[in-house]
Amino acid sequence: MLSRLAAFALVAAVATAAPNRAIETPRVEHLAVPDGGIQPQAAIDSRGTIHLIYYKGPASGGDLFYVRRGPGDAAFSAPIRVNSEPGSAIAAGAVRGGRLALGRDGWIHVAWNAAHAVEHEGDTITPMWYARLAPAAHAFEPQRAIGTHTKNLDGGGTVAADGAGRVFVVWHAAGPAEGETHRQLLVAESSDDGAHFAADRVLATPGGACGCCGATALVDGAGRLQILYRSAVDGVQRDPSWMTLTGRGASSPVHLQAWHLPACPMTTFALARAGNDLVAAWMVEQQIFTADLDAAAHVATAPSAMSGTAVRNHPALAINASGDRLFAWIEGANRSRDGMAAWELRDADGRPLASRADAGTTPPLSLIAALARPDRSFLTIY
Repeated sequence: MLSRLAAFALVAAVATAAPNRAIETPRVEHLAVPDGGIQPQAAIDSRGTIHLIYYKGPASGGDLFYVRRGPGDAAFSAPIRVNSEPGSAIAAGAVRGGRLALGRDGWIHVAWNAAHAVEHEGDTITPMWYARLAPAAHAFEPQRAIGTHTKNLDGGGTVAADGAGRVFVVWHAAGPAEGETHRQLLVAESSDDGAHFAADRVLATPGGACGCCGATALVDGAGRLQILYRSAVDGVQRDPSWMTLTGRGASSPVHLQAWHLPACPMTTFALARAGNDLVAAWMVEQQIFTADLDAAAHVATAPSAMSGTAVRNHPALAINASGDRLFAWIEGANRSRDGMAAWELRDADGRPLASRADAGTTPPLSLIAALARPDRSFLTIY
């Protein structure tokens, strides 16, 4: 068993492009989710403060909690409940829970799939919920239903924010016809730190979206919204797919890797900025893959698999100031069985530096979070 704060100091050195010069491999440390929570989602700000949300309660209807931990703090802060309506979050399938984004001036933004249908403006809907925490506030504002296109909401939605006050809530739901081959990606945008959202927009997804796989999104350095989701072409082509949204509209999706599967694999994605470009991670055939994404040209490198073999899912990704990349994931888990955390560290050119296949037990339905600290070290949370 791992202690609640276990550090894995890596002593190997890696050669850089300069001859006869070596640097120390960044260390990878671990923190446990507070209070026995599951499905951690985390971000770190420029001061090195960790912002974390996690889930507690029955899988069919529980609560999300937020904590923070500064670089000099010995422990996380006291938890603040995110959802104002008790039991309105969901953990089923590990793909539908809360997602976290840091916004302008310290605003905290959280979005999640509803656990149950609700009455809203005369209709019965299953909403995408959203709540925000103001800088220095001690409680989240009441949760709000975002968007009107939420029929057959299933796979997890997500949230992204930038330093200009824009906030994006992204999800997928039923389209004009039944079936996942007609499912559509949707986005609702705010320009005032989440105080108000414009009407949700449909993003064309030729072939549909995989019904019970999650999506992830971030705003890149040029202000473009980058989205990863899984396609459902002909109901059997489960390709991890990448789309970009700008002021001119949405790009055509780039299919990052082909996967023929006549079923939904219930997966999540990871996406991080690497300078002006992006790095993505996903699961295909129970393996974790990665690719570099050229955000301007909208092209991707060939997929690269993590080393080793196991039944893997739910990747996490962090990139430090030197461009080193920590990929983390969960092995062997299902809805009722514990899993094992694992990770691989690569340099900015994709060369493996270190790895660990038995980094600690993860509970059923959980996820793993990965962060890069300002000192170049990495942190996993599970």
